[in-house]
Order: sequence, then C-alpha cells, then structure tokens
Amino acid sequence: MKVQVRLSERDFLKFSMFDAFVHKKGWLRPALFAASLGAAAGVCFLLRERRGAVLLGAVLLVVALGLPAAWLLSFVLSVRRQARDQGLAGGKYVYTLDLGEKELAVDNGHERASYPWGRIFRVYRRPDAAYLYINPQRAFLLPYSCAGEEGEAVARRLEQLSQGPQ
Repeated sequence: MKVQVRLSERDFLKFSMFDAFVHKKGWLRPALFAASLGAAAGVCFLLRERRGAVLLGAVLLVVALGLPAAWLLSFVLSVRRQARDQGLAGGKYVYTLDLGEKELAVDNGHERASYPWGRIFRVYRRPDAAYLYINPQRAFLLPYSCAGEEGEAVARRLEQLSQGPQ
C-alpha cells in the first residue's frame, strides 16, 4: 500500500508537539520547575506574617508559571517558523511511503530507503495520523488524510504490521 505524504503546517505542528511532549517527555522538566517554585511560593504564603514573604511568594509564583509558558510559546513560534521556512503553509509533498509486507519503504524523489518492520523503533497511531519512528530521533509522518478514502485501511494496516507476524 503506497501513500504519498503531503504535510501541512498543522500536521507538522501536531507532530512537533507530540514528539516534544509525548515521545520525548518534554513536559516533565517544565512541570517539575513549576511545581518546585510553586511549592516554594506556597511556603512563602504560609509564612505571610514575615515581612516580604507574600511579595517573594508572588514573585516565585509568577516565575513558576511564566517561564514554562514563555518556553511553550517560544517552542510553538519556532515550529511555525520552521513550517513556514519549509513551505508547508499550503501543504507540500515530502515523500511516498510504501507499507509493504516485510518493510517500510520511503522515497522522496531523490533517495529511496527501506526499513524492515522488525527494526522499526516505534509506531504511534493517533486519531488523525501515524508516526513511524525508525529510531528514537527520526520519524516519518503519515497523516491519514493523505490516504484519502483509504485512511482507515492504512490505520488498520499499520496496526497489523506493528504487531508483527501472527
């Protein structure tokens, strides 16, 4: 089953968020940072009789919430800039995926590579796309919309192939 993949800015943003926050667990450090400073702010608020404790607590709370929010905004703007630089605004052909019986073949018009299903690192099936990681750092995106009416068939096929021989 061959699927020509056209990526849009929206597909790229969804994948980037998934990759950073789910696959790489990038939410953990900002959450720990916010929790630790938030706890310190809570201690300051408990010691409100002390001079300056409430002000220090407020500053800690603003930093605890503000820095992770600024980091997230910076991340989203950076991904959008990357998508714009790659010309994904209106959708762009990037590669063709061939979901064969024994391997995943990828052809971008200049190069062709194949990866045996047994050596694929991870396949994530999402409601609107699949992310095929050939190693922990590299993935191929497969929005089901690229398969047109066969989107559900592609999802079922990936389910079968990622489970291995039966």
